[in-house]
Amino acid sequence: MYYRHFKGKFYQTVSEAFDTTTEEVVVIYRTLYASDYAWFTRPAAEFYGEKELADGTRVKRFAPIEKDLLPNEVQDYLAEHPIQSFL
Repeated sequence: MYYRHFKGKFYQTVSEAFDTTTEEVVVIYRTLYASDYAWFTRPAAEFYGEKELADGTRVKRFAPIEKDLLPNEVQDYLAEHPIQSFL
């Protein structure tokens, strides 16, 4: 799935996993912008949760977005760099 961060950048989730240290479910995701297209994990509750802005309004930290609404350069990157199976 594809997401837009509340600050405007785009991300792609790959999977969820269990963190054996914290016993939390984490989301595995990658950046979809020129940052070495890095991979990250974040606790699922935080990833799917809300963020309170300085003015007190609450927004989704990562809001789902349809692939066809991603910028063209992101769609081009995805076509050239598909996610390979973990198996």
